[in-house]
Amino acid sequence: MDTQTLRKQHDEIGEMSEALINAVIARDRLEVAKCRWRLARVLIAHLAVEDKWLYPALVRDSSPRVSALALNFQREMGGLAADFNAYMLEWSEDRITSEWEAFQTATWALIEALDLRIRRENVELYPLREAAKA
Repeated sequence: MDTQTLRKQHDEIGEMSEALINAVIARDRLEVAKCRWRLARVLIAHLAVEDKWLYPALVRDSSPRVSALALNFQREMGGLAADFNAYMLEWSEDRITSEWEAFQTATWALIEALDLRIRRENVELYPLREAAKA
């Protein structure tokens, strides 16, 4: 999979994340549920490709700079898939309703972590990958 495809997925994930935040702000529980599952469907597949294919390939790259950056990213942000899965499991509809404020905080923290990973990959990691393939 090339980085252009991954960047397009990043755009889609960003749009879904924004929709989720807007639903949380609006306190629209039905829309929150829809947005969470839409985001889960795309994000889990995307992170699996990155974490199981892209990062290991970049860690093995012949360029020490690419390899070191990929290893740092893997260490710093490699747990995001597990964090997202835990978030989805921990926040049932009943718990969301009974602990709305805590759910908001958890959602914002997760989206911030996701946004940071996407921005750093787009700006730091993917350009190195693209340059190495050129």
